[in-house]
Amino acid sequence: MDKPNVYPGRSRPDEMSFRYWLFRKVMRFLGRLFFGFTVHGVENVPKTGRLVIAANHSQYADPVLVCMAVPRRMQWMAKKQLFVGTLGKFFVFIGSFAVDRESGGRAGLRSALAFLSAGWILGIFPEGTHRNDGTAREAKSGAVMLAIRGNAPVLPVHVGKLPTLRAQLRGERHHIHIGKPITLDNTIRGGKAYREAADEILRIIYSLPEKPA
Repeated sequence: MDKPNVYPGRSRPDEMSFRYWLFRKVMRFLGRLFFGFTVHGVENVPKTGRLVIAANHSQYADPVLVCMAVPRRMQWMAKKQLFVGTLGKFFVFIGSFAVDRESGGRAGLRSALAFLSAGWILGIFPEGTHRNDGTAREAKSGAVMLAIRGNAPVLPVHVGKLPTLRAQLRGERHHIHIGKPITLDNTIRGGKAYREAADEILRIIYSLPEKPA
């Protein structure tokens, strides 16, 4: 029996609407043209099934850049304050749903688990809000908790910084590295164990550019 669509108006997890396909096509072309956009490890993305993507977060464009790199439809957890006017419609278009952090985000967690249960990819930034100094900070445990409760592997993704014009003139290009899926021990329980697993995932994310392509 087919799994139900979680929210009306959203494509199914195994489908990519023409609008979204065209959006990725145009953005990837512009990315290659202006920034030398290059993806390493795209073969590591499972073609079907539930999945949690965990990526570093160093710039506002990261959700779009991950969507450009991953050839499947996904959903993102995003703070509800972003869903205003045209910007809010754009976030829904790229696959985002609102999370009320002030109320503890429990409704958002239930939505995230529902998406995973329906076979979607769930995108998460373990560091929380973006930082622009290029270094890792303490990981939040949400990605690990959702992966374990949602019975989903974690796909580590490292998003490089978009090169400035001066850096491009020096030959620098924009790189995204996708690691191999990580299957977590589903017996992990408790905040400390979740944080330790999340820290290890974050370490793997930041080590991806160091590995040979």
